[in-house]
Amino acid sequence: MAVSRVLILYTGGTIGMVPVDPDDPDGTRRPGSKDDVLRYVPGIGLRDGIEWELLSDASLPPIDSSGITPVEWLKIAGIIRREYQAWDGFVILHGTDTMAYTASALSFLFENLGKPVVLTGSQTPLFHERTDGRLNLIHSLRIAGHRATGLPPLPEVVICFGKRVVRGNRARKMSATDSDAFDSPNLRPLGAIETDVFLDRSLLLPVPAASFHTHSAMSNGVVDITIVPGLPPSTLEILLAGPAIQGAILRTFGQGNFPPNPELLAVISRAADRGTILLNVTQCPRGAVNMNQYEAGRILADRGVVSAGDMTPEAAYTKLSWLLATFPSTARNLVSRNLRGELSPP
Repeated sequence: MAVSRVLILYTGGTIGMVPVDPDDPDGTRRPGSKDDVLRYVPGIGLRDGIEWELLSDASLPPIDSSGITPVEWLKIAGIIRREYQAWDGFVILHGTDTMAYTASALSFLFENLGKPVVLTGSQTPLFHERTDGRLNLIHSLRIAGHRATGLPPLPEVVICFGKRVVRGNRARKMSATDSDAFDSPNLRPLGAIETDVFLDRSLLLPVPAASFHTHSAMSNGVVDITIVPGLPPSTLEILLAGPAIQGAILRTFGQGNFPPNPELLAVISRAADRGTILLNVTQCPRGAVNMNQYEAGRILADRGVVSAGDMTPEAAYTKLSWLLATFPSTARNLVSRNLRGELSPP
């Protein structure tokens, strides 16, 4: 029987949470330790021929994922780079709140990724008798341990959660409590989970021929702004005029429409003239930006705003942050190109 070696990186999140008060299991919870996780997963993967190790790196102590920042994304990428040659695949245990951001960020930080990197977590902790975490981890191990399970290799970052396997930079958290918390609104799931894991080979990215490496920088100069009816121009000015601001995500209406307020448009023009990259992302869960459809979208295109197409806000934010730090001179052109499967053709 073929054997696969999988590294599980524990970063925190609900899956590893434990009660602050052991006598009150339904009370406030905190991130548990590596040993807390190991206590509830003995023997998983062995029947499939998957040898795994759980790593809790000293540079990355377990945290609630609401505390994740680009610093942690770079640390995760560095750990995968360090361990890359020794393992057939990787599973990252992560909190659900920012999982789609982390999955998107890693997809851009990894260049020529040739092995599965699977993010998973849970809505209830492993210590809970009705936890969804154990099954999520088992299914993720089967994807990462493809040499043993016979599944096709997934040379990309994915989220395996509930009954879906979705591309990481296409994922969105759609529910705060459902076991199927993640979906891929503008790309059908890469796989489904029923009695086993089934992957759609027609959607999988090719295994790259070039050598794997990681990028090591992300910009902190990107702001994410939701456009709302009646947004004061002075507020938008404050958000865009900060000296550290290099780029902005504009979450606009419908197909990328913006209020035809001359004062708001003047703020947009001034930001564009300063060289700020403005990326137009629709607020709608599904669909794409088309700034040529309505005059309310054209007014942004005429002022140098770039269309994000059907990128998720999470992908748009992390992609622009990565590009501004890594390819600053070409970031404006690259941000609207499909680089990691995050963007559909026009």
